[in-house]
Amino acid sequence: MSESEQISPIPEGEEIGAFRMTAPMEIGAVLRTLAQRGDFITIYLNEGRELLLSRILEVDIKGKTFIFDVGGNAASNQMLLNSARSLVLAVPDGVKIQFAVGIVRNCQYQGGPALTTVFPSDLIKLQRREYYRLPTPVARPYRCQLPFANSTHEWLNVHDVSLGGIGAWVPSELKPQIEVGKVYNDIPFDFGPAGVMKLNFEVRSLRHLEQRPGHFAWMVGCQYVNLARQIEANIQRLMAQLEAERKALTG
Repeated sequence: MSESEQISPIPEGEEIGAFRMTAPMEIGAVLRTLAQRGDFITIYLNEGRELLLSRILEVDIKGKTFIFDVGGNAASNQMLLNSARSLVLAVPDGVKIQFAVGIVRNCQYQGGPALTTVFPSDLIKLQRREYYRLPTPVARPYRCQLPFANSTHEWLNVHDVSLGGIGAWVPSELKPQIEVGKVYNDIPFDFGPAGVMKLNFEVRSLRHLEQRPGHFAWMVGCQYVNLARQIEANIQRLMAQLEAERKALTG
């Protein structure tokens, strides 16, 4: 939840034309991905003075509507219902998604209260290169070593890497020890041919995802903290090599 609370709207005047979507099919696909991942959305109310945290529950691309969860504060929910226009933001894996919704109505979802509205007329999906994530090799996975209870250390397989952070798989038995918001310092990362680097990072998310068909696992999303310039340069070279290998395989 802290991840959603810390995001802010895209500043006025920023060049975003290339990142704007207007096709309902494309907008619906983005909303459906947010629903499938269970990402938080932050809804700005009362000209940004109030926030409501929610999740998208269901998307009807044909009907151009979507359903999302009620917030935890009754007054904020009523404020949203009374608003003619509200701003919605989400930041899945560092990609900022922003759109405005119009009139919101009460509805039922799986027997419980929910909210519904029509698709926005446009949606901004702002992906900067510093947050562009590349999957790491499956056959020779990169790893990081995290400390756990009783002074034990466990190697986790790294799923993806970017200039903003990494994603790693966490065994189910260790998941209860992962805390969103916790900061780890001097954690060794074995990046294969790029060598071992010690990184500081903050845990930003923990999600239950399909690791391979029919097999689900926990994915921890981490954001670097105080990344040294030399380490950043090393990660840039690593990403360039991964991208070159990916292009060689896909042609």
